[in-house]
Amino acid sequence: MSVPRLFALLLSMAAAILLGGGTAYLAVRSPAPLDVLSAGPWKAWPRAGTADGDPYSRARLARTGEIPLGSGEGLEISTETDSSGAPLRARCDYRVAGQTPTARLWTAAVEPPEGEPGVPGRARAIGSDAILRRPDGSFELVVSPAPHAGNWISSAGMDRFRIVMRLYDTTARVDTAIASLVMPDVVAEGCE
Repeated sequence: MSVPRLFALLLSMAAAILLGGGTAYLAVRSPAPLDVLSAGPWKAWPRAGTADGDPYSRARLARTGEIPLGSGEGLEISTETDSSGAPLRARCDYRVAGQTPTARLWTAAVEPPEGEPGVPGRARAIGSDAILRRPDGSFELVVSPAPHAGNWISSAGMDRFRIVMRLYDTTARVDTAIASLVMPDVVAEGCE
């Protein structure tokens, strides 16, 4: 075999390994499984952690160590953007207002995008059992670095974050309910 052909072969093999390895790395690093369902800025992955989950989702869950809610437990819905599509930033105040799908219990939490631990000692979550509601059952929740009266979750100490709602014992996991998922709006109200 001539030197130019050997060089071309080695170059082709290196390119194939880099391209294949790089795309596999990006697919596993992706923050979202392939079977995403959207409702405004909110995204849900009802098949995550089930036998029907795609192989990339399984690889991502194995990499992150996350334990998704089982199909009989509930549904996790999250957003990294406000309702206008702008990324959530900790220096801004956000109003999360509206209704959630029917659930026996739900929680709303502020988490770093990759799920790293946040700053301890901050109010990072609130549950439906403790939230103040309007007479029609809707609610308003402020996500802000500074304390607010009423329903408030702190975003202090983080640059970017996501809002995660976990619906426990819900019918929202059923395909017909997911298709008509109604989630609260996330509206930016001002930045420092």
